[in-house]
Amino acid sequence: MKHKINVQAILGGLVLASTLAASAYAFQPSGQTEGCCGSSPSSGKPHVAQESKGVQKATVLVQDGKYTPSTIEVKKGKPVQITFKGGKKMGCGATIEFKSLKQTKTVKEGKTVAFSFTPSSAGEVKFACSMDMIRGKVVVK
Repeated sequence: MKHKINVQAILGGLVLASTLAASAYAFQPSGQTEGCCGSSPSSGKPHVAQESKGVQKATVLVQDGKYTPSTIEVKKGKPVQITFKGGKKMGCGATIEFKSLKQTKTVKEGKTVAFSFTPSSAGEVKFACSMDMIRGKVVVK
C-alpha cells in the first residue's frame, strides 16, 4: 500500500512550529526579552544596593523563572553582599553562578544564599542560572 505525502501540510506544520518557538523569545513592551524560563536583565533603572555597616547589600528574589531585581548598582571599592531568596517556581534559576567570581550556589525555596565580593573596578559583574537562560548583573560605578 502506497502513502501520499502532503508536502504542503508538512511545510505548514513546520512554519507553525517555528512561529510558536519564536514567540517564546518575543520582544516584551517592558524592554525585556523573555525566554522559556525567564528574562534577561531589564533596560530599566537598576536597584541601588543599600549600605549597612560598610557593606553594600541587596536581596534578589528567585521566583517564576526570573531574578527580581535583575540589575543591581553598587560602588567600586566597597564590599558587596547579594542575597538570593528562593521563591516558587525557580526552575534552573535556583542555581546561581557568578562565573567571573568563580562562585556558584544553589538556593532552596524559602531559604537564602549570599554572594560576597569587593569590586575593584567599574563595569559589570554578571550572574546567571546554571543553564545561562536567566540572567542578571551587578553594575559597578
